[in-house]
Amino acid sequence: MLVLPIVNKRRVMNVELKLKTASKVRQGVSFDDAKESDIIVNRDKFSESSFSNSRDVSAPVDFIRSRTMLYPRNFLVTTKEANDSNLYDVYSITPPPKKVTAGLDKLYSKAITDLRKEIPGVKNRGRYISLEELGVGDHLTDDKIAKLQHIVKEVQDEDRWPELFEKAGIADLSDTIDFINNFECTVISDTSIPEDSLQDTLKAMEVINTRDYRNLNKYYRTAKNNADIYTKLSYVNKILYDRPLGLIKSKNQVQKQLIKKKDEVDYKIAA
Repeated sequence: MLVLPIVNKRRVMNVELKLKTASKVRQGVSFDDAKESDIIVNRDKFSESSFSNSRDVSAPVDFIRSRTMLYPRNFLVTTKEANDSNLYDVYSITPPPKKVTAGLDKLYSKAITDLRKEIPGVKNRGRYISLEELGVGDHLTDDKIAKLQHIVKEVQDEDRWPELFEKAGIADLSDTIDFINNFECTVISDTSIPEDSLQDTLKAMEVINTRDYRNLNKYYRTAKNNADIYTKLSYVNKILYDRPLGLIKSKNQVQKQLIKKKDEVDYKIAA
């Protein structure tokens, strides 16, 4: 499970981050032509490709794109085998979006790798995500955001925006919003703490400077940096679409969306 620590309204929250289109299609299976913890795209396997030998974090998404360029179909990801058998689960995922930045590709690959490390029947181990360390916000500079704001404010014809964004060298800002919307972010219940309480704890532990203090301090810095980058993403979304990003949702909000989608499907079938 990928965990995104983030500061919001004076609270430090933990958010589960995963790919929106990842759907578990098989449970407790074992196929002769598929290994555990693998990626299968149009019958080509990540484990049998040169990409599997790469130490590049983005190797998984590079492999997937190379195999879906001509035939953009859903690809499969197998989990690890269960602890008590040789059976694993299988996910189906839609092709990744086009590359925007190296940082976003690293984030996407992290989400794929997280599925590959999943063990059926075992509570997922949490892995913290730092958007800053991945480089997700490197291109979200004040200068580029100011240019975006100027174009949107001065040019009413939205059809002209893509061309103007390209000329101004800021097309990656709008593309980033499209890319980031491929993720689903759900607040993990009962894991939020008041920011003041965390600050007080850090202040009390600072003198002893133990590993616990350093880990907790790193966690807090990550949460603040994630909040800064998320704020920039949300501001870009506000400029483009006149609404906040709204990527992070509570479990209740996610459940309501699922019910709404189900009702829409039922209505279409009935119609």
